[in-house]
Amino acid sequence: MPVIVATMVLAIAGAQADEPLTSATAEPGERADVRADLQSFDGATKTWTGQGDVVIRYKGATLRADKVRYNQATGDAWAEGGVRLNRDDQEWVGPVVYYNFDTHALKCDEVRGFFSPAFITADHVSLVASNHYTAPNATLTTCDYEPPDFHLRASHAEVYAGDRIAVFNCSFWLGNVPVFWMPMVVWPLEAGNSPFTLTFGHTSRWGEYVQTTTYWKLNPHIELAVHVDEYTKRGVGSGADLTYEFGDDVNGLLRGYYINDADPRSSNDPNAGKGLPTNRWLGEWQHKEFFPADISLTVDLNKQSDQAIVNDFFNPEYRKDSEPTSVVDVTKRGDNYTLSVLTRPQFNSFYDEVERLPEAKLAINRTRLGPTPLYYESESSVGYYNNYAANSNAVPFDPLFTGSTLRVDTFHQISSPQMLFGWLSVVPRAGARYTYYERAPDTASDDDSVSRFVGDLGSEVSVKLSRTWMDVQNKTLGVDGLRYILQPFADFQWVPNPNVNSNELFQFDTVRSITLSNGQPLVVTRYLPLEMPAYNLTDALGLQDTLRFGLRQRLQTRRDGKPWDLVELTGWTDYHIEKPDGGDDFSDFFGTLSIRPSQAIAFDSFTRYDMQSGVLQEFNTDARVGVVDQWSFGIGTRYLKSDSNQIAGSVTRRLGRWWVAQVYQRVDMQDGQWQEQDYQLRQETHDWFITYGFRYTSQRSTADDATGYISITLKAFPGTHLAVN
Repeated sequence: MPVIVATMVLAIAGAQADEPLTSATAEPGERADVRADLQSFDGATKTWTGQGDVVIRYKGATLRADKVRYNQATGDAWAEGGVRLNRDDQEWVGPVVYYNFDTHALKCDEVRGFFSPAFITADHVSLVASNHYTAPNATLTTCDYEPPDFHLRASHAEVYAGDRIAVFNCSFWLGNVPVFWMPMVVWPLEAGNSPFTLTFGHTSRWGEYVQTTTYWKLNPHIELAVHVDEYTKRGVGSGADLTYEFGDDVNGLLRGYYINDADPRSSNDPNAGKGLPTNRWLGEWQHKEFFPADISLTVDLNKQSDQAIVNDFFNPEYRKDSEPTSVVDVTKRGDNYTLSVLTRPQFNSFYDEVERLPEAKLAINRTRLGPTPLYYESESSVGYYNNYAANSNAVPFDPLFTGSTLRVDTFHQISSPQMLFGWLSVVPRAGARYTYYERAPDTASDDDSVSRFVGDLGSEVSVKLSRTWMDVQNKTLGVDGLRYILQPFADFQWVPNPNVNSNELFQFDTVRSITLSNGQPLVVTRYLPLEMPAYNLTDALGLQDTLRFGLRQRLQTRRDGKPWDLVELTGWTDYHIEKPDGGDDFSDFFGTLSIRPSQAIAFDSFTRYDMQSGVLQEFNTDARVGVVDQWSFGIGTRYLKSDSNQIAGSVTRRLGRWWVAQVYQRVDMQDGQWQEQDYQLRQETHDWFITYGFRYTSQRSTADDATGYISITLKAFPGTHLAVN
């Protein structure tokens, strides 16, 4: 049967030739494209009728059906038989559909809709506002099977196309089995976002537990996550996270959590006996905002009921930051300067902190002084500082690290970069620093105000030598020529004795030591920058007469027309020309090694070696090899003298199309104790990623923990998961 293609100016069967099929509200020149096996037009009512494989394309919408009546004056269309409507990445399918091409009004019964990646079916659907639909007795799923493997059944649904679907009085079903009920779920239509998470299981610290999080997207910019958790040994906990994002300029998080802890002093808790409260809570606010003229605001406020709540209930966060600080910072950045005002209060009395109440700082980047070969840079600050000692701190009282005062500090430096003989880079520098303290520690010879003057002289010297072999080619190894780069470098810094020694001043910027796992202090001997202002231990400045020298080597090839570092090896140490405290001639030797023969193979290491005593102080390595999406192997070591000596390894292997296995092990080499073992087997189904796992963790200060778990993740929304531990 011939198919008649008509545009809005085409006269069709039964129509008057001068009656174009255009909507009364159409833009000038805008015409619809209509196709049908049989067509007719009623000029009196301005109604077009099409039958048999009907297709209408108009104003970004495509309507397909067995039969369609379309009124050009009103834009109304009534479609029957296998109706399918597509518009703006959404699709509606039903036996009978009413649609208006001008207002986008929609009404249909027994409908099935698709909003990537979600499918919705309902008894009836209608448009109540722009891109806002209402649907009673709705079913929601991301599974394209019929019937779906899982779905949500709701008494009512509100669909906001391109944004979210809200369902009310809903139950979650696996196949034909109902699993749980929820009063409301907001399902975002953005990949990676999740409407809910559910985790349940058993641990020795919590007993049996259930953790639930339900997400509501309040509008395109604000999302609310509500947590309701129950622990048989600890009680009921609840909280909320409010995240917001307004374009690229404003984003943030407001967070709160509370639990009436029934057992805050478990016998396995290392904080037992330290007065942990029953009412435990935390509050946080993180905010970042950018203003015109390159001004930014950063807010990070943290308040906790006690020092152990994050470790007890949010352990992954505790591992990243065990002592969160609070800060408010306003920064203005210019072409060659940075101006900032920072406030760092201590809201938690159980953590040490150097409070800055506030601190203003102006830093001028290295800037050339007119046509001269001289460059100027500076850094100046003023603030009120308070060394806050935690009320639970067991460190003996130290007057240099306890107290408060007003401090004004300003540093200015002139440098002159030179390239001599075309190959020797020399950057001499000279600087001066003045620091004013409103008062000195009680143990100082004079506790009145103090003015300290410090000068410095120094120079950086480096040479870059290279040799190239362009005829070296190996496609298997990805070698397209070789270039070897040898770069010796040296940095000299001389700071004469200031007029005031550091033991007469408060120490606000100085880290003395860290506490090892065995309880012993370790003096921090990691290398620091030599030159100021990068060297920022303002209060600890003293006699310094040091030469840092080393060698950097690189072996490169070309890949995709760009240099590729196959091997990079760097080693350096410090030679102390003058030793104010009778120390060693040389500092520890430091070295780094990086090997990248290909993207599939990588090796990195860091070494710190005590040359005076011939003792290895620190040695860390990481090695990785694998084929993407097939297999991988990794091994790493962590060695710190008198503290730890651990080795960790992981193996991942794909076992066919649907299965992946992974093993992770971490062992303490000092006593042979297995610190952590993790075994995972991941299965991929049509709709889910299912991970079966077992984890065993050895704790030195608490009881060991063994966990078996199943984690189910929805493929269409990776953030949505069910976990059984």
